Amino acid sequence: MAGSFEAVTARVQAAAARTSAAGSARLSYGLHFGAPTLEERDQLGEGVVDFAARVAQVSRFFLPGHVRDGLQNVPEAFTRPHEMLYDGATELMRSGDSWLAFTDGDRDGSRGHQDPLWPLDALFGASDDIIEAGTDTIRDADTTHYRLTVDLVAADELLPTGIGVPEGPLRRLRELPAEVWLDDAGLARRIAIQNAVGNRQIWTFTEFWDFGVAVAITSPDPDQITTADPADFQRIFMGDS
Repeated sequence: MAGSFEAVTARVQAAAARTSAAGSARLSYGLHFGAPTLEERDQLGEGVVDFAARVAQVSRFFLPGHVRDGLQNVPEAFTRPHEMLYDGATELMRSGDSWLAFTDGDRDGSRGHQDPLWPLDALFGASDDIIEAGTDTIRDADTTHYRLTVDLVAADELLPTGIGVPEGPLRRLRELPAEVWLDDAGLARRIAIQNAVGNRQIWTFTEFWDFGVAVAITSPDPDQITTADPADFQRIFMGDS
């Protein structure tokens, strides 16, 4: 969707708020190893999101596909998906009839950068260095592809809950390369952001579709939640022995 520089900038900078206002959607997320493309990706999870409630429920693998494919004689828990609940700033994993909490912060705080909705939060900081990179079709939706930089400090100022970031130098974390695919309504169908720490060739991505889908996510009661500790990880991933 060609347009003036000002119109393109305004369209991309409004995408995060417009997408968040869509109510709900289905989502998938994962990793790119190298520059993000639609075809070459390593999916980690898929589920649904209620944007207004700030909650997503997904089925997630803890290891990328290329790692799982190379494993032999490992516990089954490493090779199957696990039910995860991202409830505001809280990350939970189902374990039987209870949930293990990976974070102990305020539910109304900022999301961690492992949260599948973190790329959408980061998009609130879209800078004005936007380049139109062509068009693509994502799940039958026509999209326009843009390359840009996200400013995490700007995103933090725009989000009521702020944005969580990995540890690292502020100068490197503040401006991260990003790519976004917007449909004709200006909704973000796909967001990819370069890894903020470690291997800079790894990108995280989140993809949205079926906006407005009926979603019924029930958060667990407090007595169903326990804080995860090393014994829990041994029990789940290595077996009780």
